[in-house]
Amino acid sequence: MVGKTHGKLMAEKMELEGEDAEEGYLTLFAVGAELKERFGKDFAKLPAGAIGMYSYIDRMKQGLQQLMAGARKFALEYITRDDLMALTREAAEITGISYVMDADAKEVDEILG
Repeated sequence: MVGKTHGKLMAEKMELEGEDAEEGYLTLFAVGAELKERFGKDFAKLPAGAIGMYSYIDRMKQGLQQLMAGARKFALEYITRDDLMALTREAAEITGISYVMDADAKEVDEILG
């Protein structure tokens, strides 16, 4: 929805200034150049909401790749809840995932005795 809204606002602005909306999409969306290369002249036909959704999914993909690389687990089937940490106490209570300050407490106690 955000991509659609920003795309609409950008298109209106570009129309008022007499510029091409396609150039606006390239500057507005991080994945614009990638999609322009992939779709060529059909890039201008893509809805802003679709580009925004693609951009969001691309960010999620990058974050998941970083998480997996940090955990040294390179396939989704190997990721478990133990690989995650909650950043707030509320999130830890709701999800049952260890709070970031307590995540490695057992291992630390075992090492330090």
